[in-house]
Amino acid sequence: MALRTTAYSCLAAQSLLQQDKELARGDRELAVVALVLHHGDRRWNAATRLSDLFTESAPDAYRAVGRMPPNAQPTGPEDLPRVVLGLSGVTKAEQMRAALTVLLPLVEACEDEDFDRFMARSVNAMLLSKGFSSQQLEEAMTMNTVVTEFQRSWDEVRQEGVEQGQVAVLVQLIARKFGQRTAEEVRRLIEGRPGRDRIAKVAAAILDCDTPEDFVGRVREG
Repeated sequence: MALRTTAYSCLAAQSLLQQDKELARGDRELAVVALVLHHGDRRWNAATRLSDLFTESAPDAYRAVGRMPPNAQPTGPEDLPRVVLGLSGVTKAEQMRAALTVLLPLVEACEDEDFDRFMARSVNAMLLSKGFSSQQLEEAMTMNTVVTEFQRSWDEVRQEGVEQGQVAVLVQLIARKFGQRTAEEVRRLIEGRPGRDRIAKVAAAILDCDTPEDFVGRVREG
């Protein structure tokens, strides 16, 4: 519980700092206090301080926790705060995918469904603040679903970029064979998400057709 409340506090502080940044409040001192209510029949016997989890730490001493180095591999849930801190410096989708892949097993190792859902909400808010967003991702309720939907969104964006590049090449080829006007007309017909099959059909039509009219008619037929 001491480790969980520390992670909760770190994520709450990150959320407050992000809100201050969005509202242009400027720098201010923040304090996050975690209150744990125990409803069990027996006396609480688990650690109440984070320092109690580290045998080499001096009693009542604070331990500074930095970000996990990019190439370092966490060994267990005790590394969760360092991994969470490391997310704040990630801005690229590929790096975020790798970071979430490392974070997921650490959260699942805690074996706490409430904590899992809390982490899912917090990571979703962080992803939204960094510009990573989709409807499926925002509706994810567990860390496993968050990671899965982020991966799916990343794959879709990457595939869309590939298809847009292929369309740009096709438009250049069409302009050379049939003229710029035909190229622009076909661009309007296949822009957006053309798909692999349609791109292949357009490429074949460039080779098969001899006139702009026949070529445009073939593209319209799909």
